[in-house]
Amino acid sequence: MDKKKRRKKRWLIVAVVVLVVLLIAAFIYTPALPEVAKIADQMENVGGDLYFYGESDVGFIIYPGAKADERSYAYIAQQINKEGHTVIIPNIPLHMAVYGPKQGLEIMEDNPEIEKWFLIGHSLGGLPISQIAAEQPEKLEGIAFVASLMFLDLSCTDISAIRITAEHDGVMPDKMMESNLNYLPENSISVMIEGANHNQFGAYWHPGFDGKATITWKEQQDQMIALILDFFNEQINGESEVSE
Repeated sequence: MDKKKRRKKRWLIVAVVVLVVLLIAAFIYTPALPEVAKIADQMENVGGDLYFYGESDVGFIIYPGAKADERSYAYIAQQINKEGHTVIIPNIPLHMAVYGPKQGLEIMEDNPEIEKWFLIGHSLGGLPISQIAAEQPEKLEGIAFVASLMFLDLSCTDISAIRITAEHDGVMPDKMMESNLNYLPENSISVMIEGANHNQFGAYWHPGFDGKATITWKEQQDQMIALILDFFNEQINGESEVSE
């Protein structure tokens, strides 16, 4: 075999290896902790999306972070559902929230009994909630960015927004987290949870990179839930301003 053919064969092998690695990476995700997976088992599976149905006219859609098992957010869904609200966790293709805006809009269309919609996005999950809020703000009452960036300019919208950060976030650098704060709607607040880190906003097996949390994942999520429900209390309990 001459040098040219050997070189071509080597490049072909490299290309195949790279393709295999990319395919494996596409289907690898961070699995939920067992105790939260059990909560997810109680949720109704509707076309792959996980539902806790409530009795109120309020609905929450929770967008997971990148490569995070959607079941990791089942505890959050359960606690919000205890307040009487419907909570949905979309089953995003390849566990990448970037594919989520269309899915969220379809969920809203499929549940016309819900009059007030709120979106929660963890990490990269802030991207789809930004896109929905920018393109169809009339469908929403409020959005919650959890350890996430401000992806699109929402400063001219009337949507209420809460931004929650973690004291020991080792995934999102402070400089990155503080960028584009002017994109937030006028009716917005920013709150930092002391002792929290990035990954504990989802109850999954944590990858090695992140700051060390000094509170448990459940304590962190309980604080996050309380902040969100308190901030949106007026919209939840008042008359809906969402236009049809």
